[in-house]
Formats: sequence, C-alpha cells, structure tokens
Amino acid sequence: HLGLPFYLILVLVMCALAMAGIILERIAIRPVARAGLSFVLTSMGFAMIVENTVIAIWGNSAQPFPSFFGGGREKAIHIGGIGFFSEEIFVLLTSLIVMIGFLFLLRRTKIGKAFSAVSFNPDTASILGINVTRMKVATYIISSILAGISGFLIGPITTVEPFMGFKWTIKGFVAAILGGFLNPVGIFVGGLLLGLIENYSSLLTSQFGDMISFLVIILVLIFRPSGLFREQE
Repeated sequence: HLGLPFYLILVLVMCALAMAGIILERIAIRPVARAGLSFVLTSMGFAMIVENTVIAIWGNSAQPFPSFFGGGREKAIHIGGIGFFSEEIFVLLTSLIVMIGFLFLLRRTKIGKAFSAVSFNPDTASILGINVTRMKVATYIISSILAGISGFLIGPITTVEPFMGFKWTIKGFVAAILGGFLNPVGIFVGGLLLGLIENYSSLLTSQFGDMISFLVIILVLIFRPSGLFREQE
C-alpha cells in the first residue's frame, strides 16, 4: 500500500521481526526457562496474541501479495521443459544463500562456535566466559528474522492471512526432521525432498493434502530418527 520497493520492505520486515524476537524471548521464554517444555505453550500463546491482533487490525480474509518482479502468476520461466515462477526461483536462491551463510556462521566464526557451545552445554559455556543469555537472545532474533524472510518469500506464491504461519511451520518441521535438525544442508535438502514428494504425490491423488507430510515424518522417525544427514558426534 505504501508503494515501496520490495527490497526496502524486506529490510523493514527483518527489523520488525528482530524486535519481535527480543520481545518473545523476554516475555514468553525467559520467565519459564527452567520449567521444562512450558516455553512451547507460552510461545503458542504469544503467537495466538499476535495473530488475533492482526485480525483485529486488518481482518481475517486472505490478501494478495504483489509480485516482486512484476507480471504476476501468469508469466513463467521455462527451464528444461518445467515452468517456474520467478518468485519460486528467488525462494530457492535465497534459501541457498541463507544455508551457506549459516554454515559459515556456525563453523567459521567465534559467535557460531559460541552458539554451538551454549546449545550443547549452557552451564559449561557460562563457566568458559560465554554470555549464555546474550546467545539465547541472539538465537531468537536470528530465528525471528528468518521467519520474517520466509513469510515475505511465501507471500507472492500463495496469499497472506493471519494464520498462514501454522501450515508452513509444520512443513518446516517436516523438512528439519527429514534432513536432520542440526544440519543446515540437511534441512535445505529435506525441504527440496518434501516439495518433490508433495508435488509428485499430487499427480496420484490430491484429496489427502498435507497428510503426505505427516506420513513422511512417521516413516523417517521409524527408520532414520536422526534424519537423512546425521550430525557428527
């Protein structure tokens, strides 16, 4: 509605979601940090508050999101006989860049090693001089920014509505389980495999919808609980 270029909107989205990550960690995570899995419930409550606030301001109906590159959904790019929309290629390239960035962050930088140390053993990391609280806040900031980028990329491909996050969160978990939770490359490949599985299954039948995703989770958990790309011990 403001008529701003999409790359500027993306920057604003990332800034807004970074602030949301700080708020989420401070009011929904930190107070119950030592209460087992209570943070799952408080996170869901935080999400419901945000979703219903959006409904109160903008309504509950789905809204079209403008194309990044113009031309809308009727223009496709054909590669090897397969049609792609420019936004879909943009999603793929952006995901690849994010994956490479994460690998570099986790394995080649000091802060990335601090993230790994806190994840593995926060008490020992604290003894070694790592600010555990700061690392946890940074984790929520980064993950919230990624959520914002994801929603921004999904918008032109689907539509935007208050509860759109749930469907894509489920698919994200499936991709992570399929590839391996602690492996950025595995999660990236898991997402591609999930997309292929869903699209090829739709050739056979479309009446089961997202049931295929849950079936994939069950099979992977039975035969390969650590995912296709097992993390090194």
